[in-house]
Amino acid sequence: MHRAEEDYLKLIYELQVESGKQLIKNNEIKDAFGFTDQSVNDMIKRLHEQKLVNFKPYKGVSLTKKGISVAYKLVRAHRIWEVFLTKKLNYPWHKVHEEAENLEHASSEAMVEAMYQYLGQPERCSHGNPIPNIDGVVRPINDEAMTHFKVGQIFLVERASDDPKLLELLNKYQINLGSKLKIIEKDNHNEFIKVNVLDKDLLLTFSSAKKIFGRSIK
Repeated sequence: MHRAEEDYLKLIYELQVESGKQLIKNNEIKDAFGFTDQSVNDMIKRLHEQKLVNFKPYKGVSLTKKGISVAYKLVRAHRIWEVFLTKKLNYPWHKVHEEAENLEHASSEAMVEAMYQYLGQPERCSHGNPIPNIDGVVRPINDEAMTHFKVGQIFLVERASDDPKLLELLNKYQINLGSKLKIIEKDNHNEFIKVNVLDKDLLLTFSSAKKIFGRSIK
C-alpha cells in the first residue's frame, strides 16, 4: 500500500470512526488535506476498488472492516511514536507529527507494542488524541471544538489536531494540553474568536478554533 493511501485511511478513521459518524463527505477530506476535488475523488475510487472504503455517491464515504483494521494500526503506531518522541526525546508538540509520520510506516506491530508497554500504556498522544488499544478499541472522545463555546467561558484545552501551523501558533502563546483560555469575543459573521491566555490576547479564526478541543470549566 502506498503512503498516500495510508494517509487517507488515517484521516477517514479520525473523521469518521473517532467522531462516531456513519459517513463523511469528500469535502471534509479535501479541506483537511488541501487537495483538489479530482485528486480526492480519484483516491476514494482507488480505495474503494481495494475494498478499504465504501462510497455512496452524493452521500459520503466510510471505512470497511478491512479499512478500519488497516487504519487503526497506523493511527496507533503514529500516536505511540508521538508520545515517545515528546516524552523521551523532548520533541515539541508542533514538530513531532512529521517525524511520527515517517516512523509509523517503518515500524512492525511488535515494535509498536513494545514501545507502548515501555511508555506505560498511554491512553492519549501528545496532542490529546486517543490511542487505540492492540485490538482497535478506542476510548470515546467527549470533548467539543472551541467554536461551540460562548463568551465568558473558560475553555480547558484537552486535544488539538495534528496541524503543524496551528500547533506552532499555540506553542508561541505557551498553550498546551491543560491550558485555560478565557473566551472574550466571538464574531460569528467574520468567523474569529478572541481568547485570553496568560494575560495575552490571541485571535483565532474559526477554521483554527475548530481544531482545538476541550471543555468548559465555568
